[in-house]
Amino acid sequence: MTSWRAISDAAHEFFDAAAAAPDRVLVAMDFDGTLAPIVDDPDLSALHPAAATALTELGHRVGHLVVITGRPVETVVRLGRLAERPGLDRLVVLGQYGAERWDAATGVATPPETPQSVAVATVELERLLDEVGPPGVHLEHKGRAVGVHTRRCPDPAAAFAELKPHVARIAAANGLVLEPGKFILELRASTVTKGEALRDIVEETGALVVAMCGDDLGDLPAFDLLDDLAAAGLATCRVVSGSAELPALGDRADVLADGPAGVAGWLSEVASRVGA
Repeated sequence: MTSWRAISDAAHEFFDAAAAAPDRVLVAMDFDGTLAPIVDDPDLSALHPAAATALTELGHRVGHLVVITGRPVETVVRLGRLAERPGLDRLVVLGQYGAERWDAATGVATPPETPQSVAVATVELERLLDEVGPPGVHLEHKGRAVGVHTRRCPDPAAAFAELKPHVARIAAANGLVLEPGKFILELRASTVTKGEALRDIVEETGALVVAMCGDDLGDLPAFDLLDDLAAAGLATCRVVSGSAELPALGDRADVLADGPAGVAGWLSEVASRVGA
């Protein structure tokens, strides 16, 4: 049984448009939950093996591959081993929702930095967790952002709900954006969204055939942008990496994929159609 399925006309039209103009294709992807399985320890995240293979296949055949992630670019490049994989010479990684950038062609990354607001919020979060934090909660330091993870807690959903109002208060007090995700509450200094990051890279590249693969609430602005691009006449495709944790995201899908393995299957299919 296939690990992905097309559920809209746009999904089929995307294949035709990609095959007709591979150099004008841009495929954008989230990292965690889309190319890499979600794991309890984010420092141990890695590309799904099939996704690594699919990226190599696709990198030789389409104009542009872009990873848009909430993580710092240097973290994603390291965890995904993106600098050493064949076929990814034109890959661009946009980190912190687009506030950071890494280009495979040059190996140059935007230097990470920790704004004062994030540093202060981190201290306040550490104090909060010392006082009321459920067991298993941990912080992930991201430079321009800090994440509060509840996935290791005995009851991740209950811990998430308990901490959310406290974390929201700390975010507001420090002028930070609160970005809820899959058992993570992320506070970030940048107000850039994945939709804005995707818009900028589409304009930069002149892409006419654009897909976004994602799995979390932070990917919705990019899906919204695809609606605008489709209205402007571009061929677009929204690929949702399915999750029982956020089933509502499936309502936005042109393609429903069974997690990172399904996304990898779809990427390979794009490569096959373009190659044919």
